[in-house]
This record gives sequence, C-alpha cells and structure tokens, in this order.
Amino acid sequence: MSAVRSLAQFNYEIGALMGRGDLDGAARTAAACREAWPADGTGWLLGSIAALLADDKRTALELVEGRLATHPTDVQCLIQKAECLLALGERDSALAAADAATSAADSTASLDATGEFWVHAAEHSRALRVYDRALALAPRDRSLLAKRAALHRFLGNFELAGADHEAILAISPADAEALKGLAELRLQTRGDPSLVRMQEALAALTPDSPESIPLHFALAKSHEDLGDYKQSWRHLSAGNRLQRLRTHYEPELDRAVFERLQSGFSATEPRSPDTTGERPIFILGLPRTGSTLVERIIGTHSMVHSGGELLALSESIGAAASRRSTPRPASWLEYTDGLPSLEGEAIAREYVQRTRARRGDRPRFSDKQPANFYYCPLIFRAFPEARIVHLTRHPLAACYAIYKTLFRGTFPFAYDLTELGDYYVGYSRLMAHWHRILPGRILDVAYEDVVTAQEATTRRMLEYLGLPFEAACLDFHLNPDATMTGSSVQVRQPLYDSSLAQWQHYAAELAPLRERLMAAGLLREDSSESA
Repeated sequence: MSAVRSLAQFNYEIGALMGRGDLDGAARTAAACREAWPADGTGWLLGSIAALLADDKRTALELVEGRLATHPTDVQCLIQKAECLLALGERDSALAAADAATSAADSTASLDATGEFWVHAAEHSRALRVYDRALALAPRDRSLLAKRAALHRFLGNFELAGADHEAILAISPADAEALKGLAELRLQTRGDPSLVRMQEALAALTPDSPESIPLHFALAKSHEDLGDYKQSWRHLSAGNRLQRLRTHYEPELDRAVFERLQSGFSATEPRSPDTTGERPIFILGLPRTGSTLVERIIGTHSMVHSGGELLALSESIGAAASRRSTPRPASWLEYTDGLPSLEGEAIAREYVQRTRARRGDRPRFSDKQPANFYYCPLIFRAFPEARIVHLTRHPLAACYAIYKTLFRGTFPFAYDLTELGDYYVGYSRLMAHWHRILPGRILDVAYEDVVTAQEATTRRMLEYLGLPFEAACLDFHLNPDATMTGSSVQVRQPLYDSSLAQWQHYAAELAPLRERLMAAGLLREDSSESA
C-alpha cells in the first residue's frame, strides 16, 4: 500500500500543475487531497482555485462552501468564496463574504489578503481601512505601506501617499519603488533633496541591478521636470534597456497576429440584430493616449458608470473560443485564427455575466481596456448598439509617452524603440482596417483635441454616445472615483497642454523612430503632424 502524501506534497503538486496550466490534473490532485485529508482546507481551497481558473465557477463555489460548512471563519476560503461570487456576477453576496473575511482576519497576512480582494472588487475605500488595520499591527511593514500608498494615490490622497512613501524611506532610505513613487507625485524642483537621494541610491547599485530600473525611470521624469533633457534621456534609455533584458517579447508574433486579424476579418462586418438591449461603451487604443482622461470625462456624466480597465471582454471571447475548440488552441496564433468564426451571442452572454458585478447603478457602463482594440468586430457582433471610442495621439507623442512609462507586466513592446515603432505601425494598420470594415461605427478622438478643444470634443463624444451634454463633464478632475492607472495624478488636475509637444525635446533621439513611422505613411516628411 502506498504511503499517503503529506499536505506539503499535495500543496506543491497542485501548485505545480496549475503553474503548467494543467487545471484538470490540479483538480484531480485536489480531489485526492480532500480524500486523504478531509479535515484540512488545502484540497478544498486549491480545488476551488483550480475550478475558478478553468472557468467552472459553480464548482469552484461549491468546493469552497464545502469547507466553510465546517469552518465558517476560514479567511482564505471566505475570500475565495467572494472571488467565486464576484465572478458569477453576485456582487452583494461577494461583498458580504468579503466582509466576513475582514471581520475574521486577525493577522497582517489575512488582512493583506482581504485588502487585495477589496482592491480587485474596486472597493478602494474599504481596502484602505483594511490596510490601516494591518499597519496598526505592523507599522514598519514596507509592503503594506507601499500598498496603502498606492491606494491613497488611486483615491487622490496624494499627500497621504507621499507620507507612506516617506515612511518606507525612513526604514529603507534607498527603496527604489518608494523613491519612484514620490517622484511621480510631484513636479521636481531645483534643490529638492529627493533628486540627490535617487542619485545616491542608483550609485550604490550594480549597473544591471533590477532595482536600478525604477530609479532610472524616476530620474528621467525628474530631469524632464527640470528641463535637463539630455540627462532625462540618458536615464530613460538606460531604464528601458534594462527592462527589455528582463522582458520576454516576440515581436514577430505580434506582427503575425495583426496580419491574421486583418485577413480573418476581411469583409465589411454586417450589423447583427440586437438581442441584448445592452449599450456598453468601450474606450480603447494604445496606452498613454488619453483613455483614462476620456473615461473620467464620460464617467462624470450622470448616466454613465466607469467600470475601469476590465479583462471581461478578452475573457469572454476566450470562453466562447474554448467552447468551440477541442482541444484548446495551442498558440496565440491558432487562437487568433479562430476568432472570425465566433458568434456574438455567446460572447455577449459571457460578458454580461462577467461584468454584472462592476456595472454600478447607472443606465450606461464604460469599459476602458486599451487592448480591446484587437476585438472591434467582435464587440459589435456581441453588442450591435455598443459604442467604441478610440483614442489617438500624434504618433511620436504616443510612442514617447509609452517609452517613458514603466509598465507592470503589460505592454512588453514598450522598451525598445524599434519594437515600439513596429508595434505602432501594426496597431495603426489594424485600426485603419477596422474602420474599413466597420464604416462609421468607431469614433476616433484625438488626445490633442480633448486638451485644446475640451468642450467641443466632449460634446462630440456625448453626441456619438447618445447622451445629453452635461457641463459637469468639463470638470472631470473633480470626479472622486478611484483611478488605478499611470494617469492617476494627471486626471485629478484641470487640463494642461504641456505634454503635447514634450517629445520634441528628444527629436534627435527619436529620429530613427520617426523614419520608421514616415516609411509606414504615418507621418508627413515635412511636418510634425501625423499623416
């Protein structure tokens, strides 16, 4: 008779199987764990996690409720129950489970876990209260301080965010992320000691240390504030070079995806009959082109709830594709090849369920996920009355704004100017193709127009959305809703135009990129204007 595996062995095996994407194997091993160790929560919790990852939401809920039937204050399982209910669109029940978890939490680890759920559920004020509790138990915990600083920033509490960064630096004076966080909260001024602190922290590191990456980006931003553009570019190029070395990216794969999407959706897309009655608003485009700004403008309207940056559309398309394909597509290209045959109704049903918990109580709902630009035809198949607002920006301004941003796990094309230029060309050609096959259905909005002609552009957007003009939309910076993007500081200020031509300070450094964009017909040779 074989020996019973220990809980540690089960935990390791299930985690390894999930890490490899073998969710069926993880589910079987979790079932064996429950059989061998029925009184322990490991098999129940990990089985539920595996089921939720496999999109079997009901099974995931049943498993975690099996554990809670005998251990009703198990914090991890209460949080997992909340995750399952949120995925099912049962927001009130999900928040009740999270409240129970928060009440039961009695350690920094359990409070941290509940805080992360509240952030995921876009309940940032509740998350802030949880981190206040956690820091009362561990006031020198740098991870907790960093998470609270991020929450303060999302909520517009910039002085409190700065205080948390300073608290981290009092514990660890060279903390790179805290120094970067402070630099992003305010304009650098001559004589500010934070510049010296960043320079000293960078000098103490080896040249290729990963901790130097946020410092390079922070110093680039600080030197730009001071008008020291050569120094700014030196740090920016160094930070991007190091980040690119740490980023897995296959540019040829993106090129192939752009081409296959255009060949797969080659004919004019017919208007589907509307079976949903839904009129979602999709705000999309490349990052750093003004999508957060437009989301705030539209979301200040009394009839629109801002859902934020959701993964619901890509997840819904993936779920619809999985049901049609057995076995599942083996690659991103194979997955892309199957998209043109998908039916809109299946995507719509899934999307409505996945977003139910994030829709608020207003008649209209916006989804600001930049990468949804891949799926424009499928959006209209699912929701014929949807509206797509596509943000554009001067090509060099857009590329420079992307290049100067340190993203977290997204946009891997951003850290090399040649790769960035190639991606921009592919994206631009894809959007031009969508306009050809979806004539008149997508509204292009230039960032420059939002900044220089705010009221006229706002009126044009609202007219396209079928909404009456409201003057409050012009005061978007007063909107108190949380903002979880790199623009969280800027969108709480009135409009300013200083960023429109900022790229021109780096004209010489951007010359190879400019030539690439000109060769693609995206810039005029004798002008700084886009073609």
